[in-house]
Amino acid sequence: MTSILEIEDLVLSYGAAAAVRGLTLHIAPGEVVTLIGANGAGKSTTLKGIVGLVKPTSGGIRFEGRSIVGKRTDWLARNGLALVPEGRRVFAGLTVVENLDVASAASGLRGSDLKAAIAEVLEIFPRLGERRDSLAWTLSGGEQQMLAMGRAIISKPRLLLLDEPSLGLSPKLAIEVVHLISRYSREHGLSVLLVEQNARLALASSDRGYVLETGRIVAEGPASTLGDEPEVRKAYLGS
Repeated sequence: MTSILEIEDLVLSYGAAAAVRGLTLHIAPGEVVTLIGANGAGKSTTLKGIVGLVKPTSGGIRFEGRSIVGKRTDWLARNGLALVPEGRRVFAGLTVVENLDVASAASGLRGSDLKAAIAEVLEIFPRLGERRDSLAWTLSGGEQQMLAMGRAIISKPRLLLLDEPSLGLSPKLAIEVVHLISRYSREHGLSVLLVEQNARLALASSDRGYVLETGRIVAEGPASTLGDEPEVRKAYLGS
């Protein structure tokens, strides 16, 4: 199957220190893939490398068959690749609907198309619909995460990068947030690269997984069986 994202021998560095070392992975259309690992393993750096926030030292990144190394982040957003960064970063002083309105500007949505796109996001995340006129700073952590994801998917990306969506959420809310995006992926054919420290939740919501340690892939496979490997269970699943 043709991959929507292909990364080959990627090296990402901060100064002289390599944070990602020879990383190779791929994502098929409509597939949810998780990248798990401890703090400092290079997970978030990998996402930053994909969207151009960290310039690759070497290696290749191809999105839908063409190289995106050197492409601007706004160009990527307009061409089907969206990132939900760690920490949500919603506009605290704007309402839920205003946050979605601002996010849609880059995609060129206007008029009835914009209204329809906002309505769809509010349907996917019913809590946001209930609080559509509330300022973002008044939302709970889970609601802010839903808003961050809603802003990312309003322009109908083909690949969504999620950086630690469960961070700071209660276990119940973390499950709800991650499962919502997993369901959306299945229903709409959206490809997802999920970066998560909660390995159990990530594997339960994904098709395949990669384990990253000190910037290198040390294990990979179907999510349903990757968690059965003794090293993965011992390091990430508390067994």
